[in-house]
Parts: sequence; C-alpha cells; structure tokens
Amino acid sequence: MSARQLRREGSLSDRIEQVAEARDLARAERAWRREQRAVDRDTDRLLGPAPAGWRGQFGRAAGRVSWRLRLPPLVTTSAQLCSVYPFVTDPGLPVDGPLVGMEVYSRSAFTFSPHELYRAKAITAPNVVVTGEIGTAKSSLLKCLAFRGVPFGTRFYITDVKGEYEQLAALAGITPVRLGPGLGVTMNPLAGIRRHPGQTEPQWLQLQRSRRLLLLEGLLEIQLGGPLHEAERSLIEYAVDAVTREGVDTSRMATPTLSGVLAAAGSPQLWQHRLDHLHYPVDMFVTDSRRVRLALERLIGGALGGVFDGPVASSVRLDFAQPGAILDLRAVRASDAMTAMAMTCAQSWLETELSTPDAPPRVCFYDEFALIARHLPLIRRMREQLKLARALGIANVLAFHRFSDLAASGAADSEQVRIARGLIEDSGVRVSYRQATGSLEQAREFLGTSDVETDLLRYLRQGVGLWKIGVRSFVVKHQLSNAETAMVHTDSRMEATDPADELSPKEYDERLEAVAAGGRGTR
Repeated sequence: MSARQLRREGSLSDRIEQVAEARDLARAERAWRREQRAVDRDTDRLLGPAPAGWRGQFGRAAGRVSWRLRLPPLVTTSAQLCSVYPFVTDPGLPVDGPLVGMEVYSRSAFTFSPHELYRAKAITAPNVVVTGEIGTAKSSLLKCLAFRGVPFGTRFYITDVKGEYEQLAALAGITPVRLGPGLGVTMNPLAGIRRHPGQTEPQWLQLQRSRRLLLLEGLLEIQLGGPLHEAERSLIEYAVDAVTREGVDTSRMATPTLSGVLAAAGSPQLWQHRLDHLHYPVDMFVTDSRRVRLALERLIGGALGGVFDGPVASSVRLDFAQPGAILDLRAVRASDAMTAMAMTCAQSWLETELSTPDAPPRVCFYDEFALIARHLPLIRRMREQLKLARALGIANVLAFHRFSDLAASGAADSEQVRIARGLIEDSGVRVSYRQATGSLEQAREFLGTSDVETDLLRYLRQGVGLWKIGVRSFVVKHQLSNAETAMVHTDSRMEATDPADELSPKEYDERLEAVAAGGRGTR
C-alpha cells in the first residue's frame, strides 16, 4: 500500500497535498497560455501582412499618405456644427405639428405647422410658397397639409379651379361649394370684413373702402385690357361711397353689391356734388367714364353673371365647426382672365367669412397662383391681403409650377415681377420641388438659394422637396398613408383601363390567329 493510502482520508496531511496539486496544475495552465500567446504573435509576425506605419500599409490601394494630419479633434455645439454639415446635424424644427415625412439627410421625422413656427419666432410671416414641376407631388403636399392639420384644430379653405379636391372633401366630411352660372350659389365679393378688436373705427372703415376699391379696379382693368383713366377711377370711388353712404353711422351703412355700384355709377345726382370743387362738368365726366359702366355691366351680366352679384346666400355661409371649405370654380374656367377674376371674387368673399376675430387658426390655399400674378391689379390686392394674415390668424399658401411663370408675368423690372418677388421674400416658408434646368436661375433669384441648393433642385425625386424655413434648409421626403394615396392620385384617369377593352387569354389568342390569317378578329 502507498503512503497516501495509509493516510486517513480527510486528514490534515491529505488536505495539504490536495491544495498543492491544484496550485501546481493552475501554474502549469498559466505557463501554457503564455507560451501559446507567444506562438500566436510569432505566427502573425512571420506569416501575416506587413505592419502599417504612420504612412499607412504597403501594397496596392493600401491608402498610404505622404504626411499625417496633426490637428486636435473638433469640439463644438450642434448649432455651430450644422454650418459645416447643414443637412445632417441640424437639430430640427422647435415646434410640434402634423407629420409631413422624413428629413432625408438626418433621417428624422419632419413636422410642420406655420402657426406654431410663427409663435416660436422661427419665421416672421405665416405665409408659405410651394412650387414644383408637374408630377413632382406638389398638389399632394397641399392636400396633405390641409387634411393633416384638421386634428390639430387648423381649418383649411381652398379655391379649387381644376376639380382636384373632391377626395379631400370626402375624407374631411365636407361638401364643396360649387360656383358657376345656374348653380344657385350667389356670393358678394364686396361684403365687408369684420372689425378686429385692435382696430379703431376709422381704421376699419378705411380698410373696408380700400379693399373694395382695389377689387373693383382690378376686375375692371382686366375687363378693359388696360389701366383705368383718372375719371374712371374717380367714378368707382364716387359710386362705392354713394352705396355705402359714407359719413353716416356705421350701423346704418349698407353693404354694396356690383349691381348697386353700377346703379350708383349711372346716377349722377348721388355724387355730382363732389365735382363742384373740381370745376368738372358732369356731362363731360359721364362721357369720360362711360367705359367703366359698360365694363361693370359686362361683369355683372357676362360669364360671371349671377354668381358674384348679390347678397350672400345663407346656405353657403362657412361653419367654423366644419374642418374647412372648398370653393369649386371649375364651371367658370373659360379663360385665364375669367378664372383669375373668379378666384379673386371668391377669395374676397372668403376673407369676409374668415375675418371673425374669435375664429380658430386657418390656412388658405391659392393653387394656380401664377394666374393671379399675370394681372397687376389682382396681385396688388393679393399683396394687401397677405399683409393682414397675422392680424386675422391666417396662413396663406401660394402654389404654382415654375418660377419662370412668375418671371414671364411682366418685364424683368416690371411692378408685377417685383410684387411677386416681394411676396415670396415675405413668406416665412418656401418649398420647392424639382425644377427644370431652364428655371434654375429664376429659382435662385426668387428663393435666394445657394449654389448647392440650386443644383440640388434639378435632381430631386418625386415627393422630395427643398424646404427653406427662415434661414434654415431641409430636404424632406413627403410620405403618404393608404387613405391619402387615393386622395392625391390626380392622374387616375390617365392610368385607368376600360374593362371593356381588356381581353381574356383565349380571346387574345383568337385575335392573334385572326390577324395572322389576314382577317379581322371579332370580340
């Protein structure tokens, strides 16, 4: 028997021997690991790739450099770093609002609300300009901005000249107001706006008068095809003042209509006293201003007859409990001039309904804004309207296709082009989708984009737009839900297929055989 067998198990000597054996085994395992690591290092050194120095590795395409950049790491804030990488490190908009889509470069959600941006002082004017070529999803953005703002308490109001907003009306649960001869809806573009709490009575009365005169002068200049003469312009002032009975108590002032203004213009006894101090014979004045009366009569009894001449029907008054209103003008789209006049009259009536001081936030959409920009009197009136946006709590959205449309509305230094450029510059938000190469210079001129942003406009894909909000820029991918995809699909008729024209496989084979035999197949 061995000595260990002779020792009693569990004795002190037996435990000492077991601890010594375990310690020797652990020491041997550590020594084996050190030897194995040494073998691995020698293997990598002798059989692996050559070591890389401070100039890079050896070999083809190894990325060797001639000198090493020795600069300390850059430590700065995100506000400063966004000037180096503007589309990647931008902190985003500081407001909540409806989700538009995804910011392309930062991959973050992009929310937008002109009212919230104005409250946060991110923009100085709650007006938006949207432009883009046909097929770039410009109209899709307009419809989604209107539809998605409803849950946030923002009402939308749209003047539809092409009949593209029926799906939006169905989703929002409203019925479009159809305007046109014989449709039974009458509106008064000369109706007055309501008095704002911050306005004095003289200010309110002067604003009422200015709006009506600008509207009448614009409509008549389009009818006459040129500017009004001084006598003609004075006759409009005399007729409007006679209808409203200027100088009487405001509670007794009548609301003028186009027919009322025409009747007053043909009644010299109502205003001839204003010619006495001018030493202007009444007969000569009537002769000099006869064009205005004839043009106003054509406006009342012509293509727009019965639509914008009379008191507002109670059945079409706007209900602010509804998500919004859509004015359908497709029935009066006979010419660009007629459409522009109808849009202006409809918007003038709409302003009257929107001027309620306690009304919720509203957004007014002006699709086909280029039609209005072609006529100097109408774009003058649009400028005055946008100035009231902040006082009335209204955000205006001006939409058109190309900047060349605005540049072609007049000479390079004409008043029309200057006003159009001023309206865009005064807009706090400017959204541009893809632009044609020939329109890039106009885009740079109107938007004030940098070289990189201007070149980017040429390559934007459908639904991706360049958003300039204040002094900051974003590239946003507009995303649609399933319901909105059907709502914004404006070319469904172009892609639709008549079921009667579809052939079954058997009929298709028979048609091919008939053609091959030289006959004419039958369906």
